[in-house]
Amino acid sequence: MATSFTPVLFTPSLFTPSPKSASWCFLLLEHLDEFATLVWYLVADGKLVEATFARTMAKLDTTAFESSIPALAYIQARDVFITQAIAVLSDARREEDESQFFLPSSIGSLPDLPRLAFVLRLIIRSPETEVAKYLGLPPSEVQGLVTYAIDRLSIVPPISVLTGCHDA
Repeated sequence: MATSFTPVLFTPSLFTPSPKSASWCFLLLEHLDEFATLVWYLVADGKLVEATFARTMAKLDTTAFESSIPALAYIQARDVFITQAIAVLSDARREEDESQFFLPSSIGSLPDLPRLAFVLRLIIRSPETEVAKYLGLPPSEVQGLVTYAIDRLSIVPPISVLTGCHDA
């Protein structure tokens, strides 16, 4: 029995990364678990994680790679991941035409700004000024968003109560 394969046209420029993008690819592969975890915390959705990675790769492809200072390249990539994750989340919310302020029932359903401020400040441990920069807010509003997220989370019953699991 013969198997038919559809011919694929290969464009060399698509499969041969430039030295700059190859450097970014190596950096991203080296820190893939860290970046994937970071993006997952921010967007909490598999499709949005994929979209964030795609946008980040496109953005980094146009960014100069500073090979003399590896830590600087890592920080640049991390910043791009965070800004692209926030942009992807914003685009997704706009497409869903949801109100930004709805009643939450868990960390995944907190309104975006308080959830992002909470994740960036307390989980990723970014300074308040950096969180403010990422969210486009004055630094004085960051603590209020984090407090709001903590308050909302404190009124959510523990998962064991919701699932009927109790200690014996």
